[in-house]
Amino acid sequence: MAERAAVLESFLSCHVCSETFRDPVSLSCNHSFCSSCLKKFWEQTKNKNCPICKRKSSKDVPGINFGLKELADSFAGRQKIGSSETEKVKKKVEVVYIYTSLI
Repeated sequence: MAERAAVLESFLSCHVCSETFRDPVSLSCNHSFCSSCLKKFWEQTKNKNCPICKRKSSKDVPGINFGLKELADSFAGRQKIGSSETEKVKKKVEVVYIYTSLI
């Protein structure tokens, strides 16, 4: 189980800051980075190449990869408090807790 979590964590980590993605963007080469990390990297290197494969990006401002963002936020526990999905999960946990307490 711990091995799976480590694999998932590496998949959801930025290669620039080594943290779980925050607002991840994906380049045309399919490498992904935190939006702010990529922006800083590009400012420092004065080019728009991928930090991993050095391929020139076809986009000046890559869009947020929302699927990856949702996965990273869930993994890091950064779900918006009060969102309907989070509230549903909280209610399910409460029901299970109450049920198991009664047994």
